[in-house]
Amino acid sequence: MSLIPYLPREGREIVLRHHNAIVVRDRDSQQLEIRRTECPTCHQPLMGTSSSGERPYERQYDMNHEYVNPEYFRMLRTGSQHNVVSRAGASSPVKRFFQPALPGYSAEASPLGGRPRTPSSASSAPLDKEAEFVSSTPGVDQAEGSRIRKTAFSDNYFATFFVEERVLGRGGKGVVLLVRHEIDGCQLGHFACKRVPVGDDHGWLEKVLVEVELLAKLSHPNLVSYRHVWLEDTQLTRFGPRVACAFILQQYCNGGDLHGYVVGSAPRDATKEELKARMRRRSKGQADTAKPAGRPQLSFEDIYSLFKDITSGVAYLHANNYIHRDLKPSNCLLHSEGGMVTCLISDFGEVQPENMVRRSTGSTGTISYCAPEVLRTDPATGCYGNFTTKSDMFSLGMILYFMCFGRLPYRGANALQEELEDVEQLRAEIADWKGFHDERRERPDLPPRLYKLLKKLLALDPAERPAATEGPECRAWGAQQSRAES
Repeated sequence: MSLIPYLPREGREIVLRHHNAIVVRDRDSQQLEIRRTECPTCHQPLMGTSSSGERPYERQYDMNHEYVNPEYFRMLRTGSQHNVVSRAGASSPVKRFFQPALPGYSAEASPLGGRPRTPSSASSAPLDKEAEFVSSTPGVDQAEGSRIRKTAFSDNYFATFFVEERVLGRGGKGVVLLVRHEIDGCQLGHFACKRVPVGDDHGWLEKVLVEVELLAKLSHPNLVSYRHVWLEDTQLTRFGPRVACAFILQQYCNGGDLHGYVVGSAPRDATKEELKARMRRRSKGQADTAKPAGRPQLSFEDIYSLFKDITSGVAYLHANNYIHRDLKPSNCLLHSEGGMVTCLISDFGEVQPENMVRRSTGSTGTISYCAPEVLRTDPATGCYGNFTTKSDMFSLGMILYFMCFGRLPYRGANALQEELEDVEQLRAEIADWKGFHDERRERPDLPPRLYKLLKKLLALDPAERPAATEGPECRAWGAQQSRAES
């Protein structure tokens, strides 16, 4: 018996690669198939070589490089609406898991416009006139602008293609889950999935969906990638009702966030017994037991590497005429692979196009890293200052300050537990801040040029702050550090 190499047909492209499995699409039929890149028994590579000496599935991507086509999860959604077909034999290296995508499918369709058009619906009346609408409040007929089309939902999409592993975090809007993408027992990678109950806030939902559609087109090594967004009725509690939820699938970063990397995890709340013991010690005039020492300060090499990554991501956003507006260490995620740690910017919920006039009456969320000008009001108009690329640069400077010293320069800021801050007191302190004084070098081990950069980034006059596209001066730091080590 001899092994006969399988030569894949031309006209196919890889749409997902993960370890020993790939998903390919036939360009003619639009059909997707799972193919293992090794024999499930002997683990030998199954990829043959074509007559040209070229491996058709390896033209664009190295075998060890994980890759997801930006339209992959859209293709998956389209195919999941039809019967699942797989070839006989669970150990077969080839698994065909759905029928061809429909010709009416459009990757650019509005996410609120529902599922892709079917041949039967292409000639039907406009969707707006015939679509059913759902409300999270039974029996309430909502206004036209606040209703969600029933066809916008992808029933059982999450359960069909993902396995929940654990909770990564919780916020005011929802929960972030670590999920495993899996089909027919074949593991196809890990992702972070934000699950948010929609409720009646459909204006917010539309904003999120449009935002994800827009940002999915931005691709940079230092920006967390959005993969897909969909709606689904979900039972959040065992005995509770099913509610409409938005699912936002994005790249998973395995190293936590920059805030935790610098200061460690937040201290847990003291138990009643510990509080009573502390009160007894104080009543006897005894000092509290010493707190455990925090993490050691970051080295210059770590600061340089991480800040260069963050600056690179911000520069890309600014070059594409976007302002992040919410830059802070907890929105800078770390990913470790091959011994290298990369920092990626996440949470684009506050992103806005450049030069947009601010309409809000205040700042929501964390203000510790905000520029002073966006927290001040114009005496004549009573309006707050606009967010600009320069306000992003101030936030970038505060992140750099935090990496250097493990804290912020404000008395009212709580680096470990932001939720304990007095927001109004902190707002007033930031608005009246006198700026960074580089002559106070708290860490002699850091180079003078770093202190000068901090002074520029944290300048009270926005015009004096450098642009992200300037680097800012990261190359100069590196050159100086290299000279110091030689």
